[in-house]
Amino acid sequence: MKLIKTKALLLAAVAGSGLFALGSANAQNANHAPSDLVLTFQNPGGTQGSTSTVIAALGNVSTVFRDAGTFTSINIGTQLGAAFGASWFDQTTLWMGAVGFRGTSASVTTTLDGDPHQTIYFTKVRSGVGTVGLANSAAPSVGANTGTGITSGMNQVKNQFETVGTTNPFTQATSASFIDENNPFTVPGVQSAAYSNIAGGVQGNFGAGTFGTYGSAGVVELAMDLYRIQTRSDVADPTGFNQTNDGQYLGTITINNGGAVGYIAAVPEPSTTVLVGLGAAFSLFVMRRRRALPVTCQSNP
Repeated sequence: MKLIKTKALLLAAVAGSGLFALGSANAQNANHAPSDLVLTFQNPGGTQGSTSTVIAALGNVSTVFRDAGTFTSINIGTQLGAAFGASWFDQTTLWMGAVGFRGTSASVTTTLDGDPHQTIYFTKVRSGVGTVGLANSAAPSVGANTGTGITSGMNQVKNQFETVGTTNPFTQATSASFIDENNPFTVPGVQSAAYSNIAGGVQGNFGAGTFGTYGSAGVVELAMDLYRIQTRSDVADPTGFNQTNDGQYLGTITINNGGAVGYIAAVPEPSTTVLVGLGAAFSLFVMRRRRALPVTCQSNP
């Protein structure tokens, strides 16, 4: 335990110094990039796998999830079954969440793919199926000046891909993964603040039966809304949403009982759709009007 705590302190100190300014880790693992969103699993109190965690890299937080790029589905059923048992998707003690970030620096004013440093990404569990493409979870927010602490904790978890993991996903002992330390519980089944400052945690738990049918993902076992939060207000012209410390809903991550992980991006807000439609209609009207106007020729004086 003393060794684990010492390791945590050393990683936090390095992250705070800015040496990990572009993300996690020094060495590059082909299965993970510093900009990746990572999906994590822990099973505290479970009959199988209570001492194991599973982590999977899903792709670039900015270009895939923020910008609704092409998400390549990943199937992790074999690894989840080996770690937590064949009926992992029915266990109320099994929790899943996703986190990522861009940059750890509190002072660098350049952006990374349009994200200011200390822009964070994390999930909140949907309260029900709701409307596909629209958030159905409490919109999260974080306190001021919490970006360094949050990114430091996320970096601890992501760093496992660089120092331990060689496959995607990979399974690791809970005591070494930092997943449990960054996703604690006040009492069994009740999440405390995740990554030191995200109230209510970032995970959702499985249970008997299914979550429901969620759009093209079909019948799923769990659905988690993904949010993006800019923790800094001193960087000009960030891409997209620009509301410091408030969450922007990006889409929903799903998983079915076969372990297939999917992502359905957010649909445009109704007001945005209306404005785009009006703009297109106006442009068409102007073009038609110009074509209809008579052409007048004048001779040179």
